Amino acid sequence: MFVRSFCFSAILLLIAACGGSASPGTPSAPATVPPSASPSALAVPVARPAGPPRLLVLSALNGYVEPCGCTVELTLGGIDRIAALIEAERQRGPTAVLMVGATLFDPHVDDAHLADQEAAKAEVLARALRRIGVDVVVPTRTELKYGGPVLSPLRETWPWPDATVNVPGGQPRTLTLGDVRVGVFGLADPGAGATPAGAPTDPEAAARAAASALRAEGAHVVVGLAAMPRKQVRSLAKAVEGVDLWMLGHEPHEESLGQPAGGAFLIEAGDRGRHVGRVVLLEASQPGPLTDPVGERARALKALELQIRMRADVLSRTQDPAVAPLVAELERQRAELAATPLPAVGKRYEYTLVPVPKDTPPDPEISGWLAEYNARLKEINLAASAPVPPVPEGGQGYAKGKNCIDCHEEAQKVWLATPHAKAWKTLVDANKTFDAECVSCHVTGWLLPGGVNLKNLDGLTDVQCEACHGPGEKHVDVGGDDVTTKLRVPESVCVVCHNKFHSPKFDYATYLPKVLGPGHVRRD
Repeated sequence: MFVRSFCFSAILLLIAACGGSASPGTPSAPATVPPSASPSALAVPVARPAGPPRLLVLSALNGYVEPCGCTVELTLGGIDRIAALIEAERQRGPTAVLMVGATLFDPHVDDAHLADQEAAKAEVLARALRRIGVDVVVPTRTELKYGGPVLSPLRETWPWPDATVNVPGGQPRTLTLGDVRVGVFGLADPGAGATPAGAPTDPEAAARAAASALRAEGAHVVVGLAAMPRKQVRSLAKAVEGVDLWMLGHEPHEESLGQPAGGAFLIEAGDRGRHVGRVVLLEASQPGPLTDPVGERARALKALELQIRMRADVLSRTQDPAVAPLVAELERQRAELAATPLPAVGKRYEYTLVPVPKDTPPDPEISGWLAEYNARLKEINLAASAPVPPVPEGGQGYAKGKNCIDCHEEAQKVWLATPHAKAWKTLVDANKTFDAECVSCHVTGWLLPGGVNLKNLDGLTDVQCEACHGPGEKHVDVGGDDVTTKLRVPESVCVVCHNKFHSPKFDYATYLPKVLGPGHVRRD
């Protein structure tokens, strides 16, 4: 059996040439640059704390000011917590905050009746981002979602420092962080439509020109912020020289390592502010390319682990005595590599995907703004509440869960033991009963014919029987039959609420049995 060899010695040589870390430093103000200066005028010195410079990345914030909390993994985030986390990072070294992708508004919210809520939320977010001190931003067409009259006052609140180079008037920026000059440029997706600055042009030509200009002006590290699909960014990384780091702003994954892309590395820090991507630059004022020794070792360890698993599987199935020594050798290499220290030499970076957990102490002022926003939601959304469509001729309205119990007592007992029965209470506990985006999935019949809106929720709070099986008024009136209700609930009904934004780990086959039981069985 042919076994692919592993170049362990080459990995160790790479680590020896590039590894290391540095200690935290003292407070620093954010690096800022004027929005309309030439590259040569953009280098703005800041205070020099003892710690290494760092870049903090917020990608695809999507208008989120606080976590929705629908599932455990969605308790991360919150702009007040992010602000406090960034301030703590500034105490450790000269810091720049970079943003890329949809920022003030959520591109996935399509309901017209949410426009007033989205605008009020964006106003809080704009104030918070100004307080944080964002150094570079690459906005997208999403900022124009509700039109210029909504965006204009937000721009007055937060005049974002746009570095998008493939739109009219866009220019790269240079940030001076300690003894390191970081050149930054942004790219918008030409296929996504016009941004607030205008229609995007060819990103490759713009990126090549920006990288060349920044290098000519003395940038030690060049960063490309790309509000574009991953596939396009990887193609750009191969085509454009002179860029060290690419940061993805279009549907970024939560990646704990930078990924090699051309001669650079691709950073994906996730969306909705659940994580902050932290890039610490070490000995970065030296000439030459930026290296990633920590990431290289982690990727090498992962490759070894996969090879060990593959060969161990072969061994368990075949009992081939020739395979056992191969497994043992790979395990030896893995142990040796894991124990090898990373020498603190060379131009390099260290990347960390930093979570923003709910126990992060928040910025008190921004927390106050959020409390004011939540208090305003009742007034905002009652005024904007969309009317409930009438039941069409020949259709049926909602019977409400209390009228289902007489015939379905056993099913009711099963339902009471599920989170569906407590859906409304979670909003009461979180003070979100007037957040229209939340309420829609915590009641039954939201804005459907004969259903409910914020002005009338009587009898249809929680995710009741009819949320899954459809309106059942006729079913109750005739004493129950299979014609006037939907016995089988397809996946398409569930994913209206259990989608990737509010239930990212939802799997129909896994979750369905959790809401079934005696008297409430699956019908195929």
